[in-house]
Amino acid sequence: MTSTVDRLARFAATTPAAVLVGAWGIAEAIALPVVPDVLLYVLALAAPREAGRLFAAAIAGAVAGSAVLAGFTIVAPEAATSLILAIPGIDQGLLVAAQRAIAGGDVLGFVGFGPGTPVKVYTLAWGLDGGSGWLLIAGVVINRLTRIGPGLLVNALIGMLAPAFLRRHERPVLAIYIGLWIVTYVLYFA
Repeated sequence: MTSTVDRLARFAATTPAAVLVGAWGIAEAIALPVVPDVLLYVLALAAPREAGRLFAAAIAGAVAGSAVLAGFTIVAPEAATSLILAIPGIDQGLLVAAQRAIAGGDVLGFVGFGPGTPVKVYTLAWGLDGGSGWLLIAGVVINRLTRIGPGLLVNALIGMLAPAFLRRHERPVLAIYIGLWIVTYVLYFA
């Protein structure tokens, strides 16, 4: 009998998995309030060797989505601001903080470790302030590396070091995994 972890591992090795992670990255960079980490981390647990390829898809998606949002912001700044501020968990204070973080054209303004300001807020701030296109691309990549990278590394390491444990205890592991994401979003949206 094939375990859920084995099915996830087989899926992680497919092109549709990379496409799904990339599409999720695009949607999250524009307006989706749920981060691609939800899928990316569980796939890294199940198939740690695929983590780098899937992470590249998430980064490419974030860059593409940010480019779309940046273009929209340049063309219709009020509509873009309304769109982003309507997303649960995002408010004017986050936007002002993001504008301050990238005001000097410093790519390090996009750095974000763990939960924090979503990349879409930095993209909106960049578009409103008329920043450099290279700053936006570099900033989005740095944001994904610093915000998603550490968690991805931890999950891939667990997947590499404890594959038998994950398969033997997949139900409680997956229940805890799902529960942690539910708690994270309940707290985030509260």
